[in-house]
Amino acid sequence: YYNCQNLTGAPACGFNVTNMANAYYDCISLSYSPICGDNVTNMANAYYNCYHLTGKPVCGPNVDSMYATYECCYNITGSPVCGNNVTNMSWTYCGCRNLTGSPACGNNVTDMKGAYANCDRLTGSPVCGNEVTNMYRAYGGCISLTGSPACGDKVTNMGSAYESCTNLKG
Repeated sequence: YYNCQNLTGAPACGFNVTNMANAYYDCISLSYSPICGDNVTNMANAYYNCYHLTGKPVCGPNVDSMYATYECCYNITGSPVCGNNVTNMSWTYCGCRNLTGSPACGNNVTDMKGAYANCDRLTGSPVCGNEVTNMYRAYGGCISLTGSPACGDKVTNMGSAYESCTNLKG
C-alpha cells in the first residue's frame, strides 16, 4: 500500500506476514490503530508519515528492525514500545509528538539514532540497553524528559543525544 494516500480505515496485517517494510509508507489518510502480527520481523518504514494514524504503537515479539516505523506519525498516543528482539530503532518514533510515558528499548538494540527525536511529551528517564552503540540525536528535542539518563558502555556516538532536554539531571 506504499503511497496510497487516500487509503482510510485501519491498517491490517495477516497472521503469516513476516515483512512489513514500507507496507503503509506515506498512507497519510489511515486513521486507526496500527496492527502487527506476531510473525513480523521487519517493520522498517511500515507506517512512515501516516500522520493521521491514531492509537497506540505496536511491535510484535519477533520484530528485529523498527527503522523509522512510526516516523512522522504525529497523532499516535500512549507509551512507545519495542520488543526484545529489536536491534535497529533508528528514527522509530521521530516526531511522534503525542507519545507519552517513558521511552525504553529492548536489550538487543544497537542503533538508536534519532529514535525518539522531537517526542516532546515523553516523560521519565531515558534508558537504553547495554548493546547500544549509536545514540546520535536519540532523545533530541524531548523537552519533557526528567530524571537521569542511563546507557551502556558500548556507546560510541552520542552527538546531540540529549539536545534540548533541559529537565534531565545527572
